[in-house]
Amino acid sequence: MSLNAQFLRDMLAQDSNYVKQLKLLLLKERELLEQRQTEGMQEIVSQKDHILGNLSFTAKQREQLLHTAGLTTDLAGWQVFLERDALTLPLIPGWQSLTDEFIECQAANEINGKMINRSKQTLSHLLNLIRGQVAAPSLYTQKGATTNNSSTHTVAKA
Repeated sequence: MSLNAQFLRDMLAQDSNYVKQLKLLLLKERELLEQRQTEGMQEIVSQKDHILGNLSFTAKQREQLLHTAGLTTDLAGWQVFLERDALTLPLIPGWQSLTDEFIECQAANEINGKMINRSKQTLSHLLNLIRGQVAAPSLYTQKGATTNNSSTHTVAKA
């Protein structure tokens, strides 16, 4: 298989562009979450899905290149792939930049996920309050087991 360095350059440039777009979307999503605005969230989710589909496609292309080259289909295999040919050596800084930005996207996505989870818990709690379904506190018995029974418990015996 002949190595097409221009194809690899274009693929990395395209992925870099997608990751930058994804990062911007995640920041916009965080702003909406902080402001508790749901308007525009569906559009962000749709755009994220589209970008992730494109990134997945190029990841499969890289995986196929690595498989054809007899290398492992992970980050280490890609690093070896780039290092073993003079045509691909100049791509290494761009690849490292891409992976760094992708790690930033993962961190931003985790933060957004935590914010969504916290909002979900708050909403669930508020709905339970409205319904009159206040959860009983979890208490410990004399034997150390937990119970959700809301009846009175003796703190100490004389």
